Amino acid sequence: MAKLSWLIRRQWLSLILGGILAVLLFSLLGGAMGPRDLANLRRHRRDLEARRDRLQAEENRMNSEIDRLKNDNAYVERLIRNELGYSRQNELIYRFPNQPAAKNP
Repeated sequence: MAKLSWLIRRQWLSLILGGILAVLLFSLLGGAMGPRDLANLRRHRRDLEARRDRLQAEENRMNSEIDRLKNDNAYVERLIRNELGYSRQNELIYRFPNQPAAKNP
């Protein structure tokens, strides 16, 4: 026991500096702005970039459809016929009721 107290008295500065270093290291690794936060920010950035890419693809698709609606009369006619059920003059449209799928025994 006497040797331990002698060691503590002799090395007190080293123990204090070692404790401070340990606290700083723990703060660096586990605290704010540490590696964990950096990994979270990188993952969030990847998610945002993926969302941006999806939105850009959707914007391109919508711009293409707008262009077709403005310039392609056959496309507009097909949409009107399919979605609104319009027909040309003297044209007959046959509609059949939906039949449930046959069950195989």
